[in-house]
Amino acid sequence: MRLLRMFLVQTKANFVWYFRRDGEMMFWTLAMPVFFLVLFSFAFSSGPNSGSSRFLVPGIIGAQVLSSGFWGVGVMLATFREKHLLRRIYITPMPPWVFFASLVVYRMALLAAQATILVTVGALVFHVRIIGNPLSILAILLLGTATFVSLGTIIGALARTTESANNIASILTVPLAFLSDAYVPIDRFPHAVSSALRMLPSTQFIDTFRDVSVYGASLTHYGAWIGMLVLWTIAGTVISARTFRWV
Repeated sequence: MRLLRMFLVQTKANFVWYFRRDGEMMFWTLAMPVFFLVLFSFAFSSGPNSGSSRFLVPGIIGAQVLSSGFWGVGVMLATFREKHLLRRIYITPMPPWVFFASLVVYRMALLAAQATILVTVGALVFHVRIIGNPLSILAILLLGTATFVSLGTIIGALARTTESANNIASILTVPLAFLSDAYVPIDRFPHAVSSALRMLPSTQFIDTFRDVSVYGASLTHYGAWIGMLVLWTIAGTVISARTFRWV
């Protein structure tokens, strides 16, 4: 019960910090994915066509998972260190794993809000239906979040300032969002390029999530990619544990 209380208090503190830092950011965090959905849906078709939107809804949700890890966690940790908040957390009796678990739950809650809004707009405006098994969808989302939170923690571990963490996150997130089958189908690239892009963990996560959620595919069809995401998660966790600095 003591650990649970610590976990709940820290999760609440994460949300309080997020809202106090920039309350307007919450609006843009929820509104921008919808803007991109509408923009690209009409750009890729002559009207509300569920074909392009069926591709975009899970793709944009997947892109938000990348952003949650690199920007949401990586930059947040660097900011916490710069403001000496990590030092305060470190000297408390809270185990480190409780702190990082609260970060995952905090980002999952924000992601759930983004996904709910995107799915609702996709269904009402573009007639996109989520037909996949809910447990499979949840499982791949949890794995994707764990993967990119672990990789984002490396940014938080290595970046000395918030500005440098922002720069690193931007360099990683923006290209990956457009090269990982999130907004633009990578099949439009030459075969050699698209084959290389499918080796990215971001592409493997987004493609698996899309096929499971909107096409009803089984996770068992993506065992190799799921295994790769697990390995990326383990590698990110190990590197983060070896390089992370509380002060």
